[in-house]
Amino acid sequence: MPKALLFSKIIYICEMFNYPVEKHILRFYKYKFIGLESHPIVIEAYNKLEARQKLMYMIEKHPQLYGRAVISESLSLPIFGETTKIINGIDHVWVGNVFEREWIPLNEFEKLGYE
Repeated sequence: MPKALLFSKIIYICEMFNYPVEKHILRFYKYKFIGLESHPIVIEAYNKLEARQKLMYMIEKHPQLYGRAVISESLSLPIFGETTKIINGIDHVWVGNVFEREWIPLNEFEKLGYE
């Protein structure tokens, strides 16, 4: 295959995945430690630097993590109306920047009628 054709295919593939990503959006960084693979730590942060700072804080506060190597780091994004978590014993759902708060109680969300 000629180099020019190969180069144009590479550019096309790169452009295919060049979609805008909202900069200020919550992300979930999942860290797995050696020996604790079945119990990953999930950190909510807006960027990798913030996630790493929170991870260092967690390691300082939890002696069982100290000295263990991080063997995996993954990133995921919350899904509007699908991603849930428990806050103070109440189920909440992620609504992003649509409301004042990113997380609202699930029962409030259900009243809004989103599908």
